[in-house]
Amino acid sequence: MAKLRISRFTTKVLMGWCVLLFVVLLALGFSHLVEPHAITLHALTLNGFLASILMGLRVIVLFLVFSTIPMRWPITLLAFMTLTIGVVATYQFITVVLAGNFLVMFLYLIFVIAFLVLLYTAILMTSETIIHNDWEKGGSYLKHWGLALLNSIRQYSLPLLISLVISSLALTLTNSVTF
Repeated sequence: MAKLRISRFTTKVLMGWCVLLFVVLLALGFSHLVEPHAITLHALTLNGFLASILMGLRVIVLFLVFSTIPMRWPITLLAFMTLTIGVVATYQFITVVLAGNFLVMFLYLIFVIAFLVLLYTAILMTSETIIHNDWEKGGSYLKHWGLALLNSIRQYSLPLLISLVISSLALTLTNSVTF
């Protein structure tokens, strides 16, 4: 996979945010001020699977909407959002580990990894769409954006689809997801 093009300063700010958020979540969790969501094993249902697929598709559509903005800051904002979700998911995984159920722990770990891969792939797709949008050449902006988007979709559709299906299956098995 490709690498995100984020400045060193922005990377330090994002990593500082992750550390601060993780420390705050740990402090709140271990002081029992915040009770994490209980993760248990659920039956695989078509309704739950379709609801979790829809959740993933909403995230992808959000990223596609951000790709219409011909600037670099949407990528930073999406990276911030992704890292925040990743830190919260990691904290939730720690609570699942402390619960001690190996199967739930394994399924939730698969969900966290697959969802983070989905988010990272969506950010890469958005980044490539923004970078390859030749809107400065003139002509129809939507035409240039559409061509850049089609090129990005061709490049990232397989990892996006695989991570969407895996994260949706694991989410359905570890959480009660409904419409």
